[in-house]
Amino acid sequence: MMNSKGWVLALCLVAGSAMADSIRFERGLVNSGDTAGKVTQVAGKPDRVIQEESDQGGNVGERWEYYLQRKTVQVKFRDGRVVAIREIFN
Repeated sequence: MMNSKGWVLALCLVAGSAMADSIRFERGLVNSGDTAGKVTQVAGKPDRVIQEESDQGGNVGERWEYYLQRKTVQVKFRDGRVVAIREIFN
């Protein structure tokens, strides 16, 4: 019998995406808590930057997207630090 964490992971994998605390790029590892400067140093310039807004329209952070061979990597920032990493498999 699968526990609730197992079900969540299974659903993410079936949906073609997965959340992670870190991701490896050619030049190193990006971790939750890293600064935008560290991410740029390791992953390079993002292919797309999206400003994220609150329900009231204020800026709450950014989402950087990297388009790799068979996946898209999304790195979310709040206050200049990585708060979430998501891989979407194409």
